[in-house]
Amino acid sequence: MALFETQVKTEFRKLERLVKFIAIPFFTLLTVVFLTPWPFRIEEIHLIMHVAFSFLGVVGAWFIIRLIIYIFRKYMPGMRFWMRLTLQLLLSSLGAIIISWLLYTIGSILLESRIDLCNEFDIAEESKNLYVTSVLFALLINIIYESFYLFIKLSEKAVETERYKNKSIEAQYQNLTSRLNPHFLFNSLNTLTTVVEEDPKKAVEYIRELSTVYRYVLNSQKITWVSLEAEMKFAQSYVMLLKMRFEENLKINIEICEKYLQYNILAMTVQLLIENAVKHNEISEKLPLEIRIFCKDDYLVVTNNRQKRNIMPEATTKVGLHNISERYIFLVNKEVIIEDRQDFFTVKIPLLKSVEGARAFSDET
Repeated sequence: MALFETQVKTEFRKLERLVKFIAIPFFTLLTVVFLTPWPFRIEEIHLIMHVAFSFLGVVGAWFIIRLIIYIFRKYMPGMRFWMRLTLQLLLSSLGAIIISWLLYTIGSILLESRIDLCNEFDIAEESKNLYVTSVLFALLINIIYESFYLFIKLSEKAVETERYKNKSIEAQYQNLTSRLNPHFLFNSLNTLTTVVEEDPKKAVEYIRELSTVYRYVLNSQKITWVSLEAEMKFAQSYVMLLKMRFEENLKINIEICEKYLQYNILAMTVQLLIENAVKHNEISEKLPLEIRIFCKDDYLVVTNNRQKRNIMPEATTKVGLHNISERYIFLVNKEVIIEDRQDFFTVKIPLLKSVEGARAFSDET
């Protein structure tokens, strides 16, 4: 949020400069044109003083209105919006009228000796126009500042909503990766028990791969993006554990072109997709599961033949698949393509050449 507050202050200073160097001269010109009698049958000295006093009036009114807005926002933040705005407009208009009246009075005194040149002016009409202009100016300045503050509030809410969404997605994902499917751990230990009894050397290899898998899981909780090469090395270790469990009943074919190895992917994505396929499909000697992983058109494609289990597990990784989709949309505004057909289930994950423009999970937005 600190970055957002800095940006707000920067934008506010820009608004101040806009008012000072563009709006003030502009409203000064409008005031001169609106309040000078038509046609301009007046002496040059009167016009010059009219411009000077109009400028002083606009600047003075702007400072008074700005001060009133500042006081209300700082010292009465809890006041109801409509009440604060009403009082703000009344006091701003009154302040602008007082400034205009003072300058008009001073100008009349200074030009008293030349008042005969302007006897065709309707003094009452001129005063009315002056005060109406002052009120309109106060209204416009309030609209400018209130619109800006409203924009800030809406932006704050949007940033806060995004921040909470960020944390929610992160929490869901960390929950998924931190437990790495307790069923998988349970099954791995059961498999290890069998392997130790049958082939101690193979058991050592199994433990090594299991250690690699969990080391990657722990590291993935600290990072968001990894190279496809690193992700596939982890996936191969994960696949080896599954192969020791399912043997020839599980066939996984990995074909990754070398040009895609340095592309980026969200950590743990491939493991979750393989786990999704294993959990939801029957795997047996009669019904072997075939998973194919390859790259096409800047997408990582994971596809498997469908042979749904008769009894589905209670915890499904559809939550994981949904979470992956949300993270890609949130972080890089790219969609994960899911094709659910009768015979095949396919997921296409976007691969990124660079993640410089991607959002990163953090407490600061």
